[in-house]
Amino acid sequence: GRTEELTTLEQWIAVQRCRLVAVLGMGGIGKTAVAAKVAVQVQHEFEYVIWRSLLHAPPLETLLGELVAFVSDFGESSTEIARLIYYLRSRRCLLILDNMETILEAGEAGQFRAGYEGYGELLKVIGETAHSSCLILTSREKPSEIAVNEGDKLPVRSLRLNGSPQAAIALLDAKGLVG
Repeated sequence: GRTEELTTLEQWIAVQRCRLVAVLGMGGIGKTAVAAKVAVQVQHEFEYVIWRSLLHAPPLETLLGELVAFVSDFGESSTEIARLIYYLRSRRCLLILDNMETILEAGEAGQFRAGYEGYGELLKVIGETAHSSCLILTSREKPSEIAVNEGDKLPVRSLRLNGSPQAAIALLDAKGLVG
C-alpha cells in the first residue's frame, strides 16, 4: 500500500538527485520498511549503500568514523564532517539513518538532545553542500534543519507517511479479527 510514496522517493533520489530526504511518521507506520524498500529500488544508482540505526544513540564522532572508514575503503577513519563530505562528493553514496527521533529532544520540536547537536550540523551541511550522494533519514518528528532547508524544488525534502488502509486490513487479518 505504499506504491505512491515509493515512487515519489525514487523520483526524488534517483532522478531529481535530492541530497537529504526525511521519511516521517508515527511509530509503527512503516518508515523503516519504506526506507529499506526504496534503498533496494535505487541501490544500482550508488557505489555505496550504508544503513545505520540510531536506536542506541551513537555519538556523532562514532558514526562519522564508521562512515568515513567505509566510504574510504577503510583507508581512513576521520571523525570530521568535512571528510565525509569529501567522500560524498567523490563517490555516489546512499546513507540511511534510521530512528533519528532517538537523538531528538522530546517535546522540543525537532531539536537535538544535549550532546547530539552535531547531528544537526551534519544534516545542515549535507543539505546545503553540493554533492552527488543522498542521505535518507527516518524519524517520528522532523529535525529543524530539514524544516529550514526543504522545498519542492530544493534538494532537501520530507515525506510524511500516513495510515494505509491496506496495512490496517492486513493487520486485522493477521490477528484474525473481523467486524
